[in-house]
Amino acid sequence: MNSLSFLLTLTSSILASEAALRGSQPAPSQQRALSTDGTGFQGSCTVNNFTDFVGTRAKLESLLGVGSDIDIMQTELTARCTAALDPTIDLSDTIEKGPQFMKNFFDGGTTWNDNYEKDGSYVLAEDAAIIKSKYNSIARNIVFDTPDGGTSVHYPQYFSNFFKGDQECPLGVIECCYTSSRTGALDGNAEMCALDMTNSASSNHIKARSFTVYDTQSSDDTYCSGFAYEKGSFGDSVKYNTLFHMAMMTNLFENGRVKNVPGAPMCGCVSQMPMIDNAACVKPVEGYTIDNTGKINVNLSWEDCGDLKTYYNSLEERTDVEKYFVNSQIVGDGECAAGAKSFLNDQMLVAI
Repeated sequence: MNSLSFLLTLTSSILASEAALRGSQPAPSQQRALSTDGTGFQGSCTVNNFTDFVGTRAKLESLLGVGSDIDIMQTELTARCTAALDPTIDLSDTIEKGPQFMKNFFDGGTTWNDNYEKDGSYVLAEDAAIIKSKYNSIARNIVFDTPDGGTSVHYPQYFSNFFKGDQECPLGVIECCYTSSRTGALDGNAEMCALDMTNSASSNHIKARSFTVYDTQSSDDTYCSGFAYEKGSFGDSVKYNTLFHMAMMTNLFENGRVKNVPGAPMCGCVSQMPMIDNAACVKPVEGYTIDNTGKINVNLSWEDCGDLKTYYNSLEERTDVEKYFVNSQIVGDGECAAGAKSFLNDQMLVAI
């Protein structure tokens, strides 16, 4: 064997030995770095998911500082994930315009809702640029609290859109419905059937009992979307992040959808919204991130969940009674006429 062959053989042997010592560890280029920029993984708060994310069980043990017992590690992770779900910022403070602007936005009447681009003015991407900025910087990694903005001291439940009695949307459905677009024709997906305006008196400012029945035509454009969650679920914890994602980022900033259905808030609990036949559905995807100090934050993303009525009916923890009321508000394709007739009968009027 010449010297060159011997050198090549020796090098190959060394590389093989190093590979054996590494075992099943991925190559450095394939290892996941700890999150420092808001990225993380999708999945529940488990030892296996965090291990996959940080690269090794030993690394996770080091970050948690609780030893190698898997049950103790899981207990510690659960505590830190629970802490990560504690709200950090009031939803009404996210866009830095104050609670009155935020309340009016969800009712449907701010410059974001009313201004239309003309002669280079009122460009939505410029007027509402803070939405994208806050979406990228905080909306996916810290949990938003119930909108209040300090109003409850003098005006309890000022954000009336998201309350029914003393509870926040007890049926677990928040919707937004639109009748116009700042960026072109509205991509309608819903037909309006009827509306009890009494349920949203703090948005429409009509104090007397009032209601309306719509005779909508196929040419009428309405777009509705919403999300649903079970009590105490991950979706419940992050519902105001989901509202920010749906109402501000997706519906307004990306698609320009504006204008409320007359008499109803633009966004609110399903009980305050019009009876409709259909609504798009979005849901949060659970995820987390961990930094080099062991601090855990949420890592939120969202996905389509079909139509809202079907999705709500699939929630195992929602009762038949709750589903009955939601199904009476989202009646299904082709059921508007029957729904409106039932609504009139409930008002002690006989619909012929």
